[in-house]
Amino acid sequence: MKPVDLRNANFASLRNDLESGRKAVYAAWITYGPGTTREVATKSGIDLLTLRPRTTDLCDLGLVELDSHARGHEGIYRAVSQDRWEAWHRDSLSSQMQLI
Repeated sequence: MKPVDLRNANFASLRNDLESGRKAVYAAWITYGPGTTREVATKSGIDLLTLRPRTTDLCDLGLVELDSHARGHEGIYRAVSQDRWEAWHRDSLSSQMQLI
């Protein structure tokens, strides 16, 4: 997938096109989040060493976000709603256009 493909993807198609590992982690965030990666890994049964890098991928895609709160030294993450994703997507396109 190229950056231009991500830019043109909408929320529904982005979710449907996720590779199976990302899709399972995204479903875990929807079902068990918000929480730390450790908490969601424990509740979902997904290995922590699988969940953490896939969570980073989902953050890059705007489907999961880091909350401003933390538990100890761990951040709190949550799945993003469609409205919030569309705003994030619009903002990221706008900031990319400023570079041109």
